[in-house]
Amino acid sequence: MNRSRPIGDEVLVRAASRRLAAQAAGLVAAAMLLLVLLVTVVVVRGQSASADNLLRSTARTADDVGDPPPGAWLVMVERGVVSSSPGLPEELGPELTKLRARAKPQAVLTNLHESSDDDSFRVATLRRGNRIIQVVLDLTSAHQERARLLKAMGLASAIGLLFAVLLGVSLGRRAVRPLAQALTLQRAFIADAGHELRTPLTLLSTRAQLLDQAVQAGDLGAQTKDDSRGVVLDTQRLGEVVEDLLAAADPRGEQEREPVDLGMLVQGVTESARAHAADRGVELTFDTDAPPSWVSGSSAALRRAVLSLVDNAVDHTPPGGQVRINLRRDRRTAVIAVSDTGPGIAPEAAQHVLRRFHSGGQRAGRTHYGLGLALSHDVANRHGGQLRLVDSAVGATFELSLPLPGDEGQPPPRNP
Repeated sequence: MNRSRPIGDEVLVRAASRRLAAQAAGLVAAAMLLLVLLVTVVVVRGQSASADNLLRSTARTADDVGDPPPGAWLVMVERGVVSSSPGLPEELGPELTKLRARAKPQAVLTNLHESSDDDSFRVATLRRGNRIIQVVLDLTSAHQERARLLKAMGLASAIGLLFAVLLGVSLGRRAVRPLAQALTLQRAFIADAGHELRTPLTLLSTRAQLLDQAVQAGDLGAQTKDDSRGVVLDTQRLGEVVEDLLAAADPRGEQEREPVDLGMLVQGVTESARAHAADRGVELTFDTDAPPSWVSGSSAALRRAVLSLVDNAVDHTPPGGQVRINLRRDRRTAVIAVSDTGPGIAPEAAQHVLRRFHSGGQRAGRTHYGLGLALSHDVANRHGGQLRLVDSAVGATFELSLPLPGDEGQPPPRNP
C-alpha cells in the first residue's frame, strides 16, 4: 500500500535540502574567496618582485637612454645635462626631478601615479659616480594582466558556486531521503496503531462503565468500588493517550493546547500507579509545597510523560524500596521530580538513558524496550521544557521541567 508523504515531512525534507545546499555553497564560496585572495597575493608579489629586479639591474648596467627595457624609459643626468628615452610622459618631469635630489648609491624604488589617468609607474633612482640614472617602468600592463586574472577567477568562482549549489541540492535530497522515509514510517505506524486501538478501547471503556455501574449499585466494599471507578478512569485516560498519539502523527496542524493543572495531573498519576507499585512491594508517595501550577499543553501527553517516569522508577526499585514524586516551582518553571531508592544509573549509561531503545539491564519481569524515558523527553521538548537526570545520593532522580505561562496561580489561556 503506497502512502503519500505528509505535508509536514515534505516541508522538513525540503528545508533540510536547502540547508545542505546553502552550507555547500557557503563552503565553496569561502574556498573560492580564499583561493582568489591567495592567487592575488602571489601574483601581486611576483609582479612587484619582477619589476623591482628589472629596475635595479637596468639602473646598474644602463650606459645610455637609447635602449630601455620594454615598457620602460631611461633618464640620465650627467654634469647637469638631462637626457631621457623618447616617449617619456612629460607630466613625470617634476616628480623625477624631486627624486633625483635623493639619489643614493643604492637604487631607491618609488611609486608614481599620474593625476590625469589611472596609470601608475615604478621608478628606480641610482647615483653612479657623477651620473644619476632613473628607470621608469609603466605598470599599466601588469595591472591589466592582474584585472584579467581576477575576472577569470571571478567567472570560475561563479560557475563553481553554481555547480556547488546544484550538487548540494542533489546530495541534500539524497542525504535526507532516509530521514523522510523514517518519518513517513513513524507517522504511518503511529496513525495505524492508534486507529486500530480506538475501537477496542471504546468497547473496553463501555464495558468498564457497565461493570462499574453494577459494582457501584451492589453491596461490595468501598475498596472494590474505588478500584472499579479507577478502571473506568484508566480506560478513559488510555483513550486520551491514543488520541494524543494520533494528533502527534497528524502533520496537517498543530496540537490543541489546553490549561493543565500539574498538581491534579501528578496526583492522578500517583493514584493510577499505586496498585502497580504495591504489587512490586514499592511505596509510592507524592508531596508538593508548590502553589497551583498551570501549564499550557496536552494533558494526555504530559500525563503519559509523568507516568513513564513513575513506571520507570517503580520498575528499578527493589521490593521494600520507595518512589517519591515531588512537585515544586522554580521561578517561572514547574519541576516534577521522580526519585527512587534503586541501584541508580551507572556513569557510563547516564549519557544514553534518554535515547530510544536504550534499556538498562537492571530490571526483571516484563520486557522493556527503552522507550519510556525517550518519550518523556520528547513530550518535554514539545512543551518547551526539558527532562534531565540529576545527581542523587541514593538511586536515580529525573526532573521534568515545564515553563509556567500566565499569571501566578491562574490557568493560561486556551490556545487552539
